[in-house]
Amino acid sequence: MTTNGHSPGRTSPGTASSLRMALRVVNAVLDREASGRTGFNVSRIADEVGIERSKASRTTQDLCDKGFLERGDDSTLRAGNAFFTTAASLHPGLLRRSRPLLRRMAVAHGAGARLSVRDGVQVRLLRAESAAGFAQEWQGRASLVTPCWCTGAGRALLLDHTAEEITVLLDDYELIGVGGPNAAHSAGELAAANDRDRRSGVVVARGEFEHGVTEYAVPVRDGGGGGTGTGHIRAALSVVGREQDLLPHEEAIRTDLTAAAEALGEAFDGHGLPR
Repeated sequence: MTTNGHSPGRTSPGTASSLRMALRVVNAVLDREASGRTGFNVSRIADEVGIERSKASRTTQDLCDKGFLERGDDSTLRAGNAFFTTAASLHPGLLRRSRPLLRRMAVAHGAGARLSVRDGVQVRLLRAESAAGFAQEWQGRASLVTPCWCTGAGRALLLDHTAEEITVLLDDYELIGVGGPNAAHSAGELAAANDRDRRSGVVVARGEFEHGVTEYAVPVRDGGGGGTGTGHIRAALSVVGREQDLLPHEEAIRTDLTAAAEALGEAFDGHGLPR
């Protein structure tokens, strides 16, 4: 039996083409958001992807209706909750194990605690927990995307990269004008910052994403490895808040993050896949 000339369960050429187009649009929005620059509107998306504006309008509207994109008050587009819910569903064991660990750290240090993963130059926030009264603007939403070069989590995810690998990764990206006053402005500065933090296994990003904000971060390695372990880096745990609030608790934060990374690393099997 066939339907509209196509076998059951088989995607039609038209549907496959529409899906590819939607993925290209979502990727363009994500890349722009991660760059730290003003987001694309429909006209700019059409130019970026190379399609007619009427088609871009229909595609973006459909993606917004489904929750994969969100439209801001200024008509610019960003990734929506449905996209990140779908991405997070690929890490069920990781998310399940992370929640109590993040909650304990957030409450203990009166801050925000986050679980993030890397996708190219982008850092995607999978889960965030916050202490009561923690500043709303730093809580982070599950759909938050930030650049890897100006966040503690991003640097932790790149902790095993050599200077040459970081240079290649950031080759097409402009680092000037993105992040806080202490953000890296070149691949060399980013590599030097990671060289400084690699010995302890804990990244300390003071004012790198925003003035007055500090983020402590550690990589999560498969097989239960923490910051200085030998497993592959699969995710990052971080604690973020105002510098003056976190500085007195720095040693305790370092200890808690390292222990949590060890525990969370067990969520990955020997092939680096979430259990």
